[in-house]
Amino acid sequence: MTAPRAIDTRYEWTPAARQLGIVSAVAVLAIGLLHVATISLWLLILATPREPIRDPFLAVMEALTMVSALALLALVLAIRCFAEEQHRIHALASTALGTLAAGCTLVVHFVQLTAVRQLWRDGASADYRLIWPSPQFAVEYLAWDLLIGLTLVLASFVFSGSRASRPAGVALMTSGVLCMAGLVGPLSGRMIWQNIAVIGYAIVLPIAAALLARVFRATPSPTSAAL
Repeated sequence: MTAPRAIDTRYEWTPAARQLGIVSAVAVLAIGLLHVATISLWLLILATPREPIRDPFLAVMEALTMVSALALLALVLAIRCFAEEQHRIHALASTALGTLAAGCTLVVHFVQLTAVRQLWRDGASADYRLIWPSPQFAVEYLAWDLLIGLTLVLASFVFSGSRASRPAGVALMTSGVLCMAGLVGPLSGRMIWQNIAVIGYAIVLPIAAALLARVFRATPSPTSAAL
């Protein structure tokens, strides 16, 4: 008798999805490094005690945040394609929340880079910077602390199977939990706690992205493997 053919539970992992995963993971890592470099330059050149970051460094940071949101969304889409059947619901929920998070942060920073700065130059606004408490900053914390935190936690389940992919799943879970823990800051008004979320998305997430790039490179798509 012929042995039954194994059912491919990763049928959406096409060569295009694999390429998207590798490129977006590397992009998230690279943008994270650029964030660190920009903040380091600000600290060395212009930083003063209790003074929020300002242009040109703030404008660069806001542009990088917009690009990073798109890169992270592309990475989440690749993870959805990578997911096996039993984790497809986690990947789908992660994609929905990641899309919402990206939309929120893109709106905030587009408004900040355009309308808010023009109002400030015309004397109609006291400041162009995101300063807590403000409605824009509240939306930003909703996006990066809660929505992206949930996005990463749900995505981590996709990598809970094989030993090779487990470190990436642990890194995603850690990043997501830290992001959500940072909500204590805006909820309590003690913004020192918001730094927990910063560790999650500025430090742990790029590490997770590097691990994901390695997993994606090591996992050929079923169609390319058959050729």
